[in-house]
Amino acid sequence: MPPQIVESMTAARPVPQVRMRPSPLFVGSLAKGFMVLEAFDQRHPTLSLTEIAAVTGLDKSASQRFANTLYVLGYLRKDRVTKRYSLSSKAMRLGFSYLRVDALVEPAMTYLRDAHHRTEESVNLTELDETEVVYIARVPSRHVVNVEILLGTRLPAYCTAPGHAILGFMPEDRARDIIDRSELKAHTHHTITDAAKLMDVLRQVRRDGYALVTEQIFVGEYSVAAPVFSPVNEPIAAVNIAVPASRWSVADVKAKLLPVVLQIARAITQTHGSKRPDAHPAQRQRA
Repeated sequence: MPPQIVESMTAARPVPQVRMRPSPLFVGSLAKGFMVLEAFDQRHPTLSLTEIAAVTGLDKSASQRFANTLYVLGYLRKDRVTKRYSLSSKAMRLGFSYLRVDALVEPAMTYLRDAHHRTEESVNLTELDETEVVYIARVPSRHVVNVEILLGTRLPAYCTAPGHAILGFMPEDRARDIIDRSELKAHTHHTITDAAKLMDVLRQVRRDGYALVTEQIFVGEYSVAAPVFSPVNEPIAAVNIAVPASRWSVADVKAKLLPVVLQIARAITQTHGSKRPDAHPAQRQRA
């Protein structure tokens, strides 16, 4: 059976949120154009004008203008028969441009490959975006896997090891805000959906210096993660290794994979310009 390809676990793509109160410099029409562009995803690969309006909340006339503009610019394709729109290959440029210029990705790849060589398992680098973690670098496992994660995949932070690793080292009020804004639903029988319990888990992550998640988002998967820190010791990303429960026990994950994850996270932290190259903040927590 081929692996399940996952791009997002979000039930429905939310309308993009404005990160700050609109000012005279805010261009509402540009924001609406991005709303149309972001309406397309794995669950909505093609959309009619009526569907674009429903997903974005725009009226049909505005949806038509923005969709046509994106089509003329080359970011959308339009089927001549069905009149349905879909993303074009040009839309990939934005994502790949980000990966080329992101300060973490290029230096991190050396360490991710090293971790993959030592473990032969999937090694990932993720960043937090709103309530989700986004996979920005990845070296896949040499083994057959049940779930295939692609670059750009977005998963809920509240039920993933990299999400826990990042949230656990945030100020508690910021972490609680992200939990409160998340749709806390059960992806498996093991998913924690109680906000208070999740905060307890994040406090434990901070004490331990790492996050270990067992089957909270995918059945039969264990994932261990450690945060990557900025020069001022703020969590900005996470390294994680995910493995199937059919080949690994929790004890083996802790004994064999956790040291690798902590070492790689520390190396990337130092490469990113940490002012404390002698120790990784997560490892100081464990000392």
